[in-house]
Amino acid sequence: MDAINKIYSSVSQTVSTLSAVFLGNPLTKDYDIAEHIGSAGTEFVWKIYTGSKRSTKEAASIFVFDKKQLELFTKDEREEICENIRRGVVQLTKIRHPQVLTVQHAMEESRDTIAFATEPVVASLANLLGNTTNVSNTGLLSEYKLSEFDTKFGIYELIKGIQFLHDEAQLVHRHICTENIIVNKQGIWKLFGFGYCWNKRVPGTPVANHYFKSRLLGNPGSKWTAPELILENSCNDSTDIYSLGILIYTIYSRENIPSPDASSDLYGYKQSVTKLSNQGPPKLTAIPESLRSEVKKMLSVNPQTRPTLQSLIQISYFCDNYVQCLDSLETLFPKDNLEKSEFYKRLAHIIGDFPHRVRLYRILPLLVKEFVNCSMIPFVLTNILTITASCTRAEYMQHISSHLRPVMLLDEPVQIMLIFFQNLDVLLKVCPSDEIRASVLPLVYKALESKSQQIQELCLSIIPAVVVHLDKSTIKSGLVPRIKTLCSGTNLVSVRVKCLLCLGQLAAKIDKWVMIDDIVSYLPSVNCREPAVIMAIVGVYKVSFTTDGLGIPKDVLACKVLPHLFPMTIVNGLTLQQFNAIIALIKEFTRKIEEEQGDKLGSSKSSVSSSTSSSSLQEKQLQQSDLQQSMGNLGFGSSDLYGDFMQSPTMPTNRAAQPVQQQTQQRTVTSPLQPQIPQLKPLQPQTTLNWSVPAVATTAKENSIKQNLFTQQQHSGPMQLRKKDPPLALPAPAIAMPMPVAPMGSNMWMNGNGPPATKKLELTSPTNNNPYGQLQPLIPTPSQTSQTSAKSSTSPMLSKEDIMEFLQK
Repeated sequence: MDAINKIYSSVSQTVSTLSAVFLGNPLTKDYDIAEHIGSAGTEFVWKIYTGSKRSTKEAASIFVFDKKQLELFTKDEREEICENIRRGVVQLTKIRHPQVLTVQHAMEESRDTIAFATEPVVASLANLLGNTTNVSNTGLLSEYKLSEFDTKFGIYELIKGIQFLHDEAQLVHRHICTENIIVNKQGIWKLFGFGYCWNKRVPGTPVANHYFKSRLLGNPGSKWTAPELILENSCNDSTDIYSLGILIYTIYSRENIPSPDASSDLYGYKQSVTKLSNQGPPKLTAIPESLRSEVKKMLSVNPQTRPTLQSLIQISYFCDNYVQCLDSLETLFPKDNLEKSEFYKRLAHIIGDFPHRVRLYRILPLLVKEFVNCSMIPFVLTNILTITASCTRAEYMQHISSHLRPVMLLDEPVQIMLIFFQNLDVLLKVCPSDEIRASVLPLVYKALESKSQQIQELCLSIIPAVVVHLDKSTIKSGLVPRIKTLCSGTNLVSVRVKCLLCLGQLAAKIDKWVMIDDIVSYLPSVNCREPAVIMAIVGVYKVSFTTDGLGIPKDVLACKVLPHLFPMTIVNGLTLQQFNAIIALIKEFTRKIEEEQGDKLGSSKSSVSSSTSSSSLQEKQLQQSDLQQSMGNLGFGSSDLYGDFMQSPTMPTNRAAQPVQQQTQQRTVTSPLQPQIPQLKPLQPQTTLNWSVPAVATTAKENSIKQNLFTQQQHSGPMQLRKKDPPLALPAPAIAMPMPVAPMGSNMWMNGNGPPATKKLELTSPTNNNPYGQLQPLIPTPSQTSQTSAKSSTSPMLSKEDIMEFLQK
């Protein structure tokens, strides 16, 4: 509360003071007047205030002469002083030149004050050199420091301004001093105080010198005036040159030349100026060496020996590259584009060496004028961004932002966008977040839609730096869709890779489900035949998986990510290192699925691993157990379902004499020639078959005879069993089933259309003419027209060659 009261009291005091100063002055109707910042004019008779125009809010400075300062003078003296004040303001209003103070609003007078408005200024040169007479607030003045370049170029500009007065305006200022030099906001030194100027256009006009005989308020001081004007009543161009020499000495030595006042001690004044002309000022060494000799000539008592203004401009002190560059810049605007482009290229190499104040207030306003010429924008934009790099946020928003915003919307020439992206780190440093969203983000959107590959790649490389200043909704709805569109639409591998890398770098700024739904789910649709694109996709997956706060769920890994990654491993062109990186990521994803799904199913990681390793063995044992159980129900015992039918013909002939059970144990269940076992309903046999039939060796001729006999039976009808053969008591199967084969001299075929179950067939006779009975074979019998093999067989089993020959027929 105390702080608020202090602010309120301070504001109230300022308002009351200003009301008292400007009471009744018409200037207050058009301008708002604020702070007292400086003083100017001979004996600092003018107070300088900050202000602004009410209609346009244009900044201005208000010069006020308070008539209360004349209370000690007589009425005639007060009128003479006021007349000199009015004459100086009127003359100032008539002159238009860059080195002459610009008047915005003409003089307004009231009973107590005389006031007028000018361009914004800092203070007088005397104030900046430390003389704060008639200044209430000295805080701003103490912060302003004149650099070596400010002084050098300021003197150079004063010479040009005085030269204009002499040659064009035909005026002699007659009172050039630090009080009558005003420094504006841009740092330009401007001439002021024309109340005692002499007009050269009127021939024979006498030069009044009574100002030095009776000193009045605001009269020129003899210490700044040329001796011939006081002693001889003569005036010429060299009069101002003498005053300029005194000014240069004062600037560098920071003190005035010791000299008596001519109005009180004319004889002492003569001796002082003669000594000064012969020996020079006491602190002449404070002046730079290249300027020292010229200053001594300027202080000569003889006007003829003083240098001319034209010769002063050409001395080595002012032939500095920076002085000449800045001077040329001020006159460059009307020249042709070729000459300007060459100049701006040279400026880019030295602009960083100028003082920051000079760059911001002197060079920048001249550069932004070129924005009306689109062909020149790329040349000046580089220099403007160099200036921006040394600015604070407040300086950028005040002086640069309004100029750059329209330029960011331009599409042509394409170099504009390229320059912006090459220096975008500079803009991000000085722009607040709101300004980034308002001006920089539209520039990024436009670059993503550009047809230039270089611009697209530059834009993608700086997007991670931009997103730091953006909110998540802007990234999700504005930035990510545009990057995906560019990635899908481009045919350039480098652009596609940068798009994917950019999406991966957004992981830290977006939510988990945005990453999964908008980025991870998008990756399978990317054309990924190039190794570089594949590795970029792998990188995005890895970043999404490992970034804190993100992660990929197991269902997304199993259904989308892993099916996308596996085909990548066999893409041609991958190096071993790239292949290993993909495999390592697949293993990492698989491990995550294993752990999470194992925990979900209630088993530990170790049990899941052990069950996985033994699953194949258990499956084989289970199949074998089911097979044996089914065959046991059919009455086949534990014998092999297929017998020796599938054995290789290369096996020895004595294999047939081995027991059936032993042969079954020696076979492998997972033989590639073994057919799948159909799942049948177990059948209960009514009798037990005796399969112990001795092996009978048969020849190929006997096999042929038996085959012919079997064929005839097929055509003539069911074979009549002999009386001595008992009937086979088996139920008719619903479907054809393979039966165990006994080690006989010939192969046995089973037919489902056999005799009734009440009959019994005895298969003990080796001389049985029809060993097949009426059982339908598992493999169809060869047709009658088929030719039997003439090969001799030493085994009762069908050989592999016989089977293949039959299948081919």
